[in-house]
Amino acid sequence: MQTISNQLWAVTSAVGAGFCLLVIVVASIVWIHPRSRPHLDRVSFRMVMYALAANTLFGTSSAIGGELTGPSWGCGFSIFVLQITLEFSSFMLFCIALNLQLVVVHGCNGRAMEKFYVIGSIAMAAALTVPTYAAGQYGWDPLEKDCWYTNDNREQRLAWQIGTQMAWTLLTVLGEISCSLTVMIFMLRHHLRQRRNFLVVSQISSRPGCFEGKEPSLSAPPQLIYANNYKNIIMRVALYPLVSCAVNLVSVVTALHSTVSNGILDQTDYNVLLLSDFLYGGRAVVYALLAASDPALVRGIKALISHIYTTRLSNAFGGTGASTMEEQLSSMPKRRRENMTVTVELTMCHSPPAEPMAASLNSDADIKNRTGLGHRTDENFIGVEQVSPQILKDFRHEDVELDELPVMDVELGREGVRDVDFCLADRAHETSERRLRDSRRREEMRRDEHEAFKRQI
Repeated sequence: MQTISNQLWAVTSAVGAGFCLLVIVVASIVWIHPRSRPHLDRVSFRMVMYALAANTLFGTSSAIGGELTGPSWGCGFSIFVLQITLEFSSFMLFCIALNLQLVVVHGCNGRAMEKFYVIGSIAMAAALTVPTYAAGQYGWDPLEKDCWYTNDNREQRLAWQIGTQMAWTLLTVLGEISCSLTVMIFMLRHHLRQRRNFLVVSQISSRPGCFEGKEPSLSAPPQLIYANNYKNIIMRVALYPLVSCAVNLVSVVTALHSTVSNGILDQTDYNVLLLSDFLYGGRAVVYALLAASDPALVRGIKALISHIYTTRLSNAFGGTGASTMEEQLSSMPKRRRENMTVTVELTMCHSPPAEPMAASLNSDADIKNRTGLGHRTDENFIGVEQVSPQILKDFRHEDVELDELPVMDVELGREGVRDVDFCLADRAHETSERRLRDSRRREEMRRDEHEAFKRQI
């Protein structure tokens, strides 16, 4: 029976290590290519890759330990590698939940905290496993007949297991649950509060003077506004620590069972041992499947395939490169493509007056009419108030003050009115372009802020 147990542990560990390595290779290819790299630029995804690298070593050492059949130096060292990678992976997955809370709830910079997550996880894993390995606690297990804790004294063995592995695993489980629930409750409370505020405002906004000069506050922390836009990504990120919580919790219970029961005594103990071996060997498979189905990696793979396809298609039709508009659009995230606008600017052509101005200044009467010194007798001359109503309407629509225009105390001919029309149209066009540029700039800043927030979670 012990042989079947060890084989189950070895096979599942080898499969898990292979899956983790495959996902790391695919993610590395996507990361290397500049077109698909932005899709993977997220703190949580990088921490998942660190955890997958640790699980690759974890699965390899577990497979080696499962094949050993007696006390040896390799037995103890394989368990040391297993334990240090196991602890590092557990702390990294806890840091994913911690980073989620720090970014969403407290507004911290996740990218600035990333190095502390990695350094802290390495330090904690080394502090828990190096002294234990130095004390000779890893090796052949006389109770389970495989490589594990080698101490045959029940009390001492239990103390080493709880103090160097089980207690810390349980603490990471509690931390993952606490951080995930904090983020979810925080976002849910804000959602309900916003709905309640908008409902109250909609009910009383029709009453004149209801606010008495004060507007109700509907503001929210900026990171929460961003979080509402990326709530699907946040829920997907929270799935990593929650799955780790479930796997670790069951693993702790099954691993302690053989120590508490003082060995494998009946079929129930053996079934628990098989479950423990399956969980320890298969945990790498679970993490690899989670990472492989991550939307960031899926989008990156699609962008890379689209780039390769577009490049080949361009080359097949005699293209000069891969800088086509279609390729650039395919490499953009979906949200950016939806918000992108194409602006076509039109240039107004000014036609010269139909008749030279000098030709109409032939008589004193004309001069009087144009300078306002005489009475207006020629129907060809009209005042500024007769400028095209449509032009003035468009001008008022652009919120341009007519007072800013030069004051004209003389009456204009029809040619002059046409010049005024063109002038007003130019001013309206320039104002519209300026407002369009400002709006586009604000939209780009808002989009950059949202993208920066997404890279922090």
